[in-house]
Amino acid sequence: MGLSLLQGMGPLEAATGGEILGFASIVNWPGEEEEYEEETEEDDPEVRSLHNQESSEVSSIHPPPLPRTVAGRFRLRGEIGSGSYSEVYMGEDGDAGDNVAIKVEWHHAEKGAKLLEEAKFYKSLGLHNGSAPQWPLIRWVGTEGEYDMMVMDLLGPSLDAYFKHCGSFSLKTTLTVALQIIDRLEYVHSCGILYRDIKPHNFLMGLGEHSSRVYIVDFGLAKRYIDKHGRHIACSSKKRSGVTGTVRYSSINVHEGVDASRRDDLEATGYMFVHFLRGDLPWLGLKAHSKKSKHKAIGRVKQQTSDEELCKGYPDEFREFIAYSKSLGYADQPDYEYLRGMFRKLFERQGFRFDGQFDWTGKTLGCMFRACSIM
Repeated sequence: MGLSLLQGMGPLEAATGGEILGFASIVNWPGEEEEYEEETEEDDPEVRSLHNQESSEVSSIHPPPLPRTVAGRFRLRGEIGSGSYSEVYMGEDGDAGDNVAIKVEWHHAEKGAKLLEEAKFYKSLGLHNGSAPQWPLIRWVGTEGEYDMMVMDLLGPSLDAYFKHCGSFSLKTTLTVALQIIDRLEYVHSCGILYRDIKPHNFLMGLGEHSSRVYIVDFGLAKRYIDKHGRHIACSSKKRSGVTGTVRYSSINVHEGVDASRRDDLEATGYMFVHFLRGDLPWLGLKAHSKKSKHKAIGRVKQQTSDEELCKGYPDEFREFIAYSKSLGYADQPDYEYLRGMFRKLFERQGFRFDGQFDWTGKTLGCMFRACSIM
């Protein structure tokens, strides 16, 4: 998509001490072997035909230039990432005098009308008023001309950027980020929200004094699991035709078309933790003639790979994390403290300390994104 619309602007200048900006991670884009399919009705030929017609009409429309100033306060400086339905720009908060991330969605984009919905989830989490200090602050959400926009705190590199740089993570680094990720998911779930897109791209480290803090971003695939009466929404008897989320980490139930619930967020998280340790997963690199057949192949290998085999050579707590997640019923509330306690005890037995040191500490990742277009 890539809206390079800031006419006359030069390259984005470094503003975070040379660190790679991680806020490109808050846009939805599928990386290598990380495709996802959202729930869709496009299996219906008539719906697919209508969608193709609408897409053709939209593609002939050119978006207008972006405003240089948003809400009379935030100045756009340059693009730092783009994805399937939105772009992210660095900006400056004219009131606070610091840098921000500005997520932008054009009203006529092919996959539009998502940003304001995503903003509702952030509001449910209390990110608009500073009541959730472990989370980025949403400073402004609204519409400017033909664009919906969301302004939030600028964060640092994603765990994906660090993971690719390091190849794999040590046990200490994995446990340190895992304990925080469990905290974040517990909070998301306590607000009646399923995350549904676990992947390293969506976990970002902070900057400056918060550089040891893990943040979760991008609620583009999130969904409520509690209805207006406070009851858990029942599992649909209809099987889903696609995989919602990042396929390499999706739970086995999601592969089988079962509605996702809290257990599936946890199972996906367990696969991500093991990926951090191993540097690979048995189902990565599979070849197939189509995306659908590849998804099926990944699901098949997951089912054939026992938890013991997957976690062989690593502390048993990681096998137990995945096994516990799989043991939960659809509407069961996970025991987050059990999972945290298990990892905390392992951390202490290893003699580790929470000293703010990670595998990437003191290493240079390279230059920042400069007006990049990921897609």
